[in-house]
Amino acid sequence: MNDLDIMKRAQSYIESMANGTDPLTGKELPDTDIVNNVRISRCLFYVSDVLKKVIANGGEVQREKLKRADRADFALTDEQTSALKPADDDVSLSRVVGLINAQIDAYTMKKLPRKAAAEWLREKQLVKEVIINGKAHYNPTPEGEQLGITLTNYMTPAGQMVKYCVFSPEAQQFIFDNIDVIADFASGGGDDTEE
Repeated sequence: MNDLDIMKRAQSYIESMANGTDPLTGKELPDTDIVNNVRISRCLFYVSDVLKKVIANGGEVQREKLKRADRADFALTDEQTSALKPADDDVSLSRVVGLINAQIDAYTMKKLPRKAAAEWLREKQLVKEVIINGKAHYNPTPEGEQLGITLTNYMTPAGQMVKYCVFSPEAQQFIFDNIDVIADFASGGGDDTEE
């Protein structure tokens, strides 16, 4: 019998007791039995529900995220940084930042915001901000194009054509190579020196 089977059996026993039934015989327990006390019964139902959630999660206990204010600022270890690998094709900045954020424990650490990465790229003059229909967008500069940042088209579900920047594997690697500087920039350090 594996751990998940044991959890299922325990949940079944606890639920039986919460309902005032002997889990081994299936017989109704007398009203004077401790499990028929309202407070005990409620606790048993609560524990039964918690076990149901753990079982539904494959036996893994689901951790709760810390409140954003209580999470550590974004940072990567050397090991996490070396684990960053660019996608094989051109991808959006959101996807690049998603690859970076996949390295952290989002329960205890703040994610790197896409906007911070975009602003750092703007500060480095690799992209420039343009306003289209009242909305801010980024376009690659000539320096950004040399690095591998290009514009592509995307058709929205509403049928509107939108242009946005995509990053070649080389441009993605450039961001990975500068992740410490970008993290410092995101936390307000403002130092935009290249490594």
